[in-house]
Amino acid sequence: MQSPLRKIDQVDIDTLHTDFHVDQVIDYVHEGLRDIDTDYAMELYRKFEQQRWQVHELDFTQDRVDWQEKLSNRQKEAFLAIATGFHHGERQVAVDIIPIISAVPKDEHKIFLTSHLEDESRHTVFFDRFYREVVGFASDGIQDTLDQSYQYMSETFIGSFGFLAYLTDQIRLNPNDRRLLVSALTNYQLWIEGVLALSVMKVTLSFCKKFQVLPAFHKGFLATTRDESRHVYFGMKLLKELISEDPSLVPVVYDTVYTMLNMSSTYTTLIDYTPLGVERLFVRATMIENLKKKLNMLEIPIPRELQAMIDAIQPEAAAGG
Repeated sequence: MQSPLRKIDQVDIDTLHTDFHVDQVIDYVHEGLRDIDTDYAMELYRKFEQQRWQVHELDFTQDRVDWQEKLSNRQKEAFLAIATGFHHGERQVAVDIIPIISAVPKDEHKIFLTSHLEDESRHTVFFDRFYREVVGFASDGIQDTLDQSYQYMSETFIGSFGFLAYLTDQIRLNPNDRRLLVSALTNYQLWIEGVLALSVMKVTLSFCKKFQVLPAFHKGFLATTRDESRHVYFGMKLLKELISEDPSLVPVVYDTVYTMLNMSSTYTTLIDYTPLGVERLFVRATMIENLKKKLNMLEIPIPRELQAMIDAIQPEAAAGG
């Protein structure tokens, strides 16, 4: 009998939306792709071709009704505090992936990352439509929508994505520097996508499913989660490959994670997730679990000092996904 995780590979986004929970799609990241080993970049590219979806086929009519009539003001505020990180994050990584494409070792890696670029562009358009057609922004273009949503941005977004922008700018100048590449992959696929994104995807998508609201958002964002599974798995496979070839790069992974944890521990405003049906401890535990699973995928130990920092993670860090 075929595992439900394997079916996630093959279904269209309508079936993904109706038949699967976000928890299963997150499990797919850690378990469902595990059997991909040799030629992983081209196998993931094949999955990209199979799983492509169209933003403009989504109908946000019911979402607009739900936003206006079913969600409380507190639910809207909590939802936007999370969604805005994705709105700005998807746009930024669509730009920042370009230098990384030039730096990865093999043509197969470069080819897969072109699919990554298309995915992130698609996700940017998805959020642009959501803010215009559901939240109700009157916008003259993508940048105008981003400018209007910035008021909901979390403090911790700046650290993670600012560091990524710095790293990719350095890669542009030094495309053969493996330490920069490993740091960027750790920041991007391990931390931003593998920890921040997956953690708050769980929050928003579970809310939509439980309360049966925002169906087009749920459909598009669950498809986004499946897209991210390819990105995260690729990043972990390439990182593992690079540090296997050169073990001196392992400290770069640790140093980058330390940097992310330090940056995300600095904030002045607590985020209230309870309007979305979850408690702070739930978000915190989800982040810790996702980070440990990524480090386990790399098959590197967790030093005692790093473990202490992981144990101190707070939910505000997740808002920058």
